[in-house]
Amino acid sequence: MRAQEAAMLITPIDLFFVVLGLAVMTIGFLRRRSVPAPEPAPPASRLELFLTGLALIPVAVGPNVLVVALTPGMPEMPELTRWVLLPSILLLGLVWMIAARLRLERLSNRIWTGIWVGFGCTAALDVFRLISFSLGLLPGNMPRMFGVLILDQMALGPTTLSDIVGNLYHSWVSVCFVLTYTVIGGRLRWWVGLIWGLIVEVGMMTTPPMVVAMDTGYFGLKLGKGLLNGVFLGSLVPHISYGIALGLLAERYTRHAGSVLALFRDAFFRGKPTRPFRGFSLGIGPRR
Repeated sequence: MRAQEAAMLITPIDLFFVVLGLAVMTIGFLRRRSVPAPEPAPPASRLELFLTGLALIPVAVGPNVLVVALTPGMPEMPELTRWVLLPSILLLGLVWMIAARLRLERLSNRIWTGIWVGFGCTAALDVFRLISFSLGLLPGNMPRMFGVLILDQMALGPTTLSDIVGNLYHSWVSVCFVLTYTVIGGRLRWWVGLIWGLIVEVGMMTTPPMVVAMDTGYFGLKLGKGLLNGVFLGSLVPHISYGIALGLLAERYTRHAGSVLALFRDAFFRGKPTRPFRGFSLGIGPRR
């Protein structure tokens, strides 16, 4: 079976990842049914700021290796996976272990929260993505395509191994988006997660995985139905669900308020006379 034809199937592996993600989300909500008050921010240091910057490197790498691989003239996915993606994941694990070892609680909490919330909330997206796909609104089952790209078996088509690899990469991209949210933003109100989900949707609709690989054009406009096309609407609803879920869980489990900008200020200017820093009005800081 050709890869393009096989991408039109939903597999038990897809459903397994959805059930697993929903279980993670359910446990998260049951453990914290309400949002606790943020904890006092620990003292900032330049070391923590440096490690935060290192943590953001793998976060940027995860989604963008696919964008690069699908750009004509650039290295393909197997090489990028071996030499860029996997080392970046190891780098994040190293940063997390160092942060935990040095008791940098703010950073270690944000990394851990981003990892498990990102993995779980993939299911909030995939429930509606698979429904949209089964209704014919989306042109392919993206994780299946990811797997054959990573293992370089487009001619052979998907296998059980490639489906597992594809879903793992799909989940890792979700983790990277939530890590961006938690590491940069800190504790935010749940509705900021919805906004972030919509930003991710815009990114998906304007980059090569959808525009080139799925041949839909920007926002699915190549289908000739304006914005009311199946590709855009079939992707919009899943990302709304994803944004709400990550916002609700991240607000419950990210322990400290304050963005990376506040961390930078405290690391370099603590104890020096400065103008008050008010951050930005997206819910940073304790509730009043």
